[in-house]
Amino acid sequence: MRLIACHIENFGKLSDLTVEFADGINVINQSNAWGKSTLAAFLKAMFYGLDTKKDPKAFEKERNLYRPWQGGAFGGELDFEVDGKAYRISRSFGRTEKNDEFHLYDLSTNLESTDYSAEIGLELFDLDSASFRRSIFIAQNDCLSETSDRINAKLGNLAESANDINNFEMAISRMKELLNQLTPERVTGSIKKRKNYITQLTQELKVFETAQDGLEGILHKKKLVEEQIEELMRIRKDYAAALVIASEDSRRQELYVQYEALCAEVKEKEEKREAFSSVFPTQVPSAEEFEAQTRNLRAMEETKATLRTQELTEIERENHAKLSHMFEEEVPTDERIDAAIAMLSEIDKQKEEITKQELRLSSFDTTAQENEEDTKENQAAGYKVFMYLGIGIMIAGIVSFAISYFKWIPAVDDTLLTVIALFAIGCGWIFYGIGALLGYRYKKAKQELERSMQKRYQEKMAKRAEIADVISAMKEDLRKVYDTINEFLGTYHVYCEVKEYQSRLYELKNQVNEYERLEKKQEAYRLEQAVLEELRTKVSAFAGEYQVDLGDDIAAGLRVLQTKATEYKLAVEAYEEMLAKKEQFEQRQDKSFWTKEMRCPYSIAELNQMIQEADETLEERKASLVQYGKQLEELQEQLDMRDEKQQELDEQLQQQDEDMRKYNLVKVTSEFLQKAKEQFTAKYMEPIARGFSKYYQMLSGNDACDWMLDANLNLKVREYGELRDSKWLSAGYQDLIGICMRLALVDAMYQGEKPFLLLDDPFVNLDGEKVGFGNQLLLEVAKEYQIVYFTCHDSRSPF
Repeated sequence: MRLIACHIENFGKLSDLTVEFADGINVINQSNAWGKSTLAAFLKAMFYGLDTKKDPKAFEKERNLYRPWQGGAFGGELDFEVDGKAYRISRSFGRTEKNDEFHLYDLSTNLESTDYSAEIGLELFDLDSASFRRSIFIAQNDCLSETSDRINAKLGNLAESANDINNFEMAISRMKELLNQLTPERVTGSIKKRKNYITQLTQELKVFETAQDGLEGILHKKKLVEEQIEELMRIRKDYAAALVIASEDSRRQELYVQYEALCAEVKEKEEKREAFSSVFPTQVPSAEEFEAQTRNLRAMEETKATLRTQELTEIERENHAKLSHMFEEEVPTDERIDAAIAMLSEIDKQKEEITKQELRLSSFDTTAQENEEDTKENQAAGYKVFMYLGIGIMIAGIVSFAISYFKWIPAVDDTLLTVIALFAIGCGWIFYGIGALLGYRYKKAKQELERSMQKRYQEKMAKRAEIADVISAMKEDLRKVYDTINEFLGTYHVYCEVKEYQSRLYELKNQVNEYERLEKKQEAYRLEQAVLEELRTKVSAFAGEYQVDLGDDIAAGLRVLQTKATEYKLAVEAYEEMLAKKEQFEQRQDKSFWTKEMRCPYSIAELNQMIQEADETLEERKASLVQYGKQLEELQEQLDMRDEKQQELDEQLQQQDEDMRKYNLVKVTSEFLQKAKEQFTAKYMEPIARGFSKYYQMLSGNDACDWMLDANLNLKVREYGELRDSKWLSAGYQDLIGICMRLALVDAMYQGEKPFLLLDDPFVNLDGEKVGFGNQLLLEVAKEYQIVYFTCHDSRSPF
């Protein structure tokens, strides 16, 4: 299976993006925040749609995370080939899963295909979305390998029975949950709780044995208390009758005392009223007038507070004076300063252009000439080789001819040697002739090249002069700009070097803003002073109208005056109220009634004390009666509870036996099911271990002898003679073994047609040496798999 191309309409930050995929490795090397992880998520979403359940470790649901930032259609298309047939997936995503749309097209006919459904990822890979992310899709900082029921089913070639395999984890989880609920070993287990409860019930039943004996004793005590209550109620009734007579006598005396007190209070109130006549010689100001002056004083305080904030500090006054001198001719506008800054920005660009032109001028070397010299040397070497080769062959032929002619080697056939010698001499002349011809052509070409080089040299000299003129003109323009800016700064007494122009312009802009702020603050201060003087005038006019002296502290004097006015008003009201009370009292009562003789020998206080003592005793007896009643109810409840506890104990013992049988049955079932699972996974443990060892050696440069894979596909490392979990390793080594394990799993799951692999920068936590091994690993894996590899750094790119 392989990917052909994809088009993203809108997905996260990616919009209107088309990517084509080739066989082997496809490297997408882009900077951070380009959208590499978003593109990887898009490829997964084309096969599986968007996840509907929220991962607790995720930032947000995929639907919210990848909703288009710029709006528009949410989705795209993906072309792929499987079993020699090309298809196109088209998906669009709505706000909820029910609004999603899926279409599959046969690219050979462009008609909609029914070969696969919307669950195409599950149908193609025999993996659900979570298992896909644990195997084929290796994300950045998520390289750890974890198996799932779907992966186990695929490894065992049981994809058709995946539901049975998938139910293993659910069954084990439910049995573990049930064992934890029932366990007799933990205090949270129902068997342990019930055992403790049975012990508690047994102890409680022993307490109820003494309840029957205490019931009869409490009944006798209750009867005695009821008789005492009847006697106390009769005595209290006699005390209450005497209290009525004593209360009437006491009321007569109280009325007389009240009248004398009313007369004294009337006289006192009249004296207090007359004491205020000297405070207000003309009239008393109204509450509205006091309120108006209070508002004036409040406004004065607020104005003073504002003045304190608006007044220039010593530093601000000095700064204002300096800035006033600086801008004595005019205050420059932001537009003029920004224009000068813009001119400096243009100067930087011109400097860059001058630098480029000077580099062109300095690098105007004879690169082409060197290349032509190399060509001449190669040609010269070529014709010399032919000449030397011809001379050598002719010498060999002459030597051979001499051997045959003088018969220096009797064992050799002279005729054959003569033929070979003559043939060699002929070939030597031919090679020598070719070399001579090439030498002649080389000399002619050399003369033509020298004429061409001379012409080029003249053209270069003309170009150099033209570039030098451009540089001179640009430098003159720079000088004029610097003169303009220098003149502008000098207007405001600012003198500095060229390199400080830009900073001094920004400083000038800040000084203008500060000068305008200080001017506004000074004007606000003058306005607030005028408001304060107007308020003082109003308060002084009020004091003169009522001939009162408010003193130096006007606010305190006004508060005292207002207090005295309030006190005067209250004194008048109190006098009139008390006088009315005295007159009403005289009209209601007859003075002769106040002098009648007393008829009860006891005072009200004495009678109340006697009644209180009787009531306290009565309450004590009633409390005892209530207490006896509660004790009787408790004893009766205890006897009723005894029967209930005994029945409950019998039920708990029966339920305990049933739960123990259930606990033992579930425990044995769980053990057998776990053993069956381990036997099943052990079948494909060996090929995965071999694959892991191969990839680990390629990625780390070491063998995998210190690692061990168990039947649950958990990897452990041997450290200090003991096997330890890989989670205690560094993040880099965890990623390293996770990548190797993922690749080994994919090899074991797909032994026929290979799927593509999605790698989202998995080497980010590896050191430099391991990254180099990783790049070689990618090239090796790409021989079998189509790889889409995302990275943000050239060092982690295989090419």
